[in-house]
Amino acid sequence: HPMDLFDDFLMYEICFPGAITGETEVNCPYCSQLLTVSVADPMGEESYQCAECSGSFEVNWGEGQIRYQAGE
Repeated sequence: HPMDLFDDFLMYEICFPGAITGETEVNCPYCSQLLTVSVADPMGEESYQCAECSGSFEVNWGEGQIRYQAGE
């Protein structure tokens, strides 16, 4: 089925796709720590690393989605 591409990734939606500039807060998808991240491009994608658990994840600001690896 078409979701096979994303088997190794989990995603969840965040608010206001395409409308976040400067910096914002996101919860780490692994440990739920609240992180303040800077947003270089409100329509782009960026990778971040959690200061608390060192888990890395990507945010697609244009689509308002956080994508992270399953099973870490």
